[in-house]
Amino acid sequence: MSKPSHVMGTYASSDKGVFGREPLTPFGTVKMYLGFAIIVPIRLALLIPFHLIMCLLITVCLVGVGPDGAVGCRKYIFEMLGYVWQRGNLFLMGFYWILSKGKFALPENGESYVVIGNHCGWMEVGFIFANYCPSFVGKSSLKSIPIFGSIAVACNTIFIDRLAKNRGGVTGQIVDRLTKTQGSKVGMFPEGTTSNGTSIVSFRSGAFVAGVPVVPCVFKYPYRHFDLAFSSVSLKFHILGTLAQLVNFMEVEYLPVYYPSDAEKADPKLYAANVKKAMEEASGLIDSSATYEDKIQWEDSVGYENKEMARKRAMEKKKEEKAGGEEAEMIENKV
Repeated sequence: MSKPSHVMGTYASSDKGVFGREPLTPFGTVKMYLGFAIIVPIRLALLIPFHLIMCLLITVCLVGVGPDGAVGCRKYIFEMLGYVWQRGNLFLMGFYWILSKGKFALPENGESYVVIGNHCGWMEVGFIFANYCPSFVGKSSLKSIPIFGSIAVACNTIFIDRLAKNRGGVTGQIVDRLTKTQGSKVGMFPEGTTSNGTSIVSFRSGAFVAGVPVVPCVFKYPYRHFDLAFSSVSLKFHILGTLAQLVNFMEVEYLPVYYPSDAEKADPKLYAANVKKAMEEASGLIDSSATYEDKIQWEDSVGYENKEMARKRAMEKKKEEKAGGEEAEMIENKV
């Protein structure tokens, strides 16, 4: 497998496996540069004012909304604006039509539920927001960001204070939301990382601990030249590459609501495994036991620097150096 191209940000591989990306052909490379020069400026000229207008409308809708988020008629208006906002963003980025299979369905009797999907990129986040408007998990500092903070509050985002010593686990807060607030909905991606869309990699059990029904969606991104999988490539390149395509394709398959059995409620890992199997059987995607750690190892093997992992390693190295310095100082003092 070749090293990554720092110009086009992709990898040449005859066997891309679970995380590899298809290389750009010479024609695809020329097409990409033409898109950068012609299509991207036009798209940005449309996206920026559209985004600002929608954020303004949403902000007006949320004036006076309390910490519990939008309720009643205002919640309905907010969700409609959210749909127009996110679907409009996808449209202006080239996803003019989205092929859907299956039937859109929600749990009966207003039960709380978790919307899940296989994770190929950032595009499905916008789709899930538009169609379900669920709560997501976000850091507490998000609340202080103008406009986006109000939107996050309106969505009943589960805010996490990463600096608090006794903040409790993220999973615990998700379980509390789903079990203590009737009709709650949370959007999650159980894989915990992105793959290239050929497989469904290992599920983490966090989305299944509460034992509430899950609403599964399977996403696929057919393409001819630019691989839309957000795997082992920078976010900046991926967004620009997506914008540079005249047309982008997304397919979504709605699966029936999955109601857990008593055994699955008692065993989140069993629940996760069974839902994963149901998604694979319905979509034809390959079963994979790969994890985020496997992805990091794969990225290392092809020379891609994962910035998050690089920061983590730098911190670990700094701790080791500090510990080594303190140990040397203690020895020197004893002498």
